[in-house]
Amino acid sequence: MMFLYIYIVILLEMPAVLGVTVNQTPKVLIKGEGKTVYLPCKVTDLGSSDYIHWYQMKDGEAPSRLLYISQSGSVARDTNNPQANDFTVETSKLYDLKLRNTQKSHAAVYFCAYWDNKKVFGSGTRLYVTDQGKDKPKPPTLTGYLPSKKDEGKSAKQTLVCHASGMFPELVKFEWKINNAGTLTDVSDGDVVEQKNESPVVTVTSMLIVDKNKAQNDNYQCTVIHEGNPDGTQTLEMKKEKSKPSMEPKAADQDPVTCPPTEVPTTDQISGDSEQIPSMFLFVYAYGVLLMKNGLFFCVVSIFLLKRKAERKDKSSET
Repeated sequence: MMFLYIYIVILLEMPAVLGVTVNQTPKVLIKGEGKTVYLPCKVTDLGSSDYIHWYQMKDGEAPSRLLYISQSGSVARDTNNPQANDFTVETSKLYDLKLRNTQKSHAAVYFCAYWDNKKVFGSGTRLYVTDQGKDKPKPPTLTGYLPSKKDEGKSAKQTLVCHASGMFPELVKFEWKINNAGTLTDVSDGDVVEQKNESPVVTVTSMLIVDKNKAQNDNYQCTVIHEGNPDGTQTLEMKKEKSKPSMEPKAADQDPVTCPPTEVPTTDQISGDSEQIPSMFLFVYAYGVLLMKNGLFFCVVSIFLLKRKAERKDKSSET
């Protein structure tokens, strides 16, 4: 639990201090073993006598400093971290970490930080490392599904689906954002469910569960992160098209556009409803069970507190 507490404290100390800012994007990087990876950190207004520090946090462990970098480019490594010598810094990308010959043991969350009266950390970048093998990485085909029109009036919740298939290696990560007039904001991870199927081909499906009004009025962006993509990501805009008078069949009656596997990232336009994915029923069932468990837990806690309050009242009346 200690490392979780430290992690929460780190995230709470993200705002800038004395004008210095540290920003990290992307949140996730996926690389095969033996590859070279850059971990970016954008820094502004750093003083000539100040330093940027890099921390590595592996799952179940506290953050451990790797090295620190001065504005002039000098690097000092922390001898307490056994992997500190695996990382280098280039003059052209002064505050970015460079890792050659990436190994599974390098999988972790990496934070850049600025020290003043307190430590100010970036949001962190999680590095996943996959088995490289002999085959070249193959990007996924990404398909989007809007909420089912048949269920729009039946439930207070709606589902948006991103579907990635045909990729190698199999590891992909999804990010959901709300697109509000061109401004993107993150979606809570608690509203996202993922499922992986391995037959007949490997597919990974990410489902975003939102309020019906939001699903109908807001635009969303689904991004899939995979090392086979030229820039590391593919993005699909989950935007409802305005209805137009037409003799063409409605989207609900159409099948999703399917494209043959290629080495070029493929993003299918949104077509059809989310109900066309068989596993959707499993998602809805899982979400319903989760709500029932939360309700049951609330009832049990409420009964316990009421019973305890009654016992205290009885004791006070006896005295």
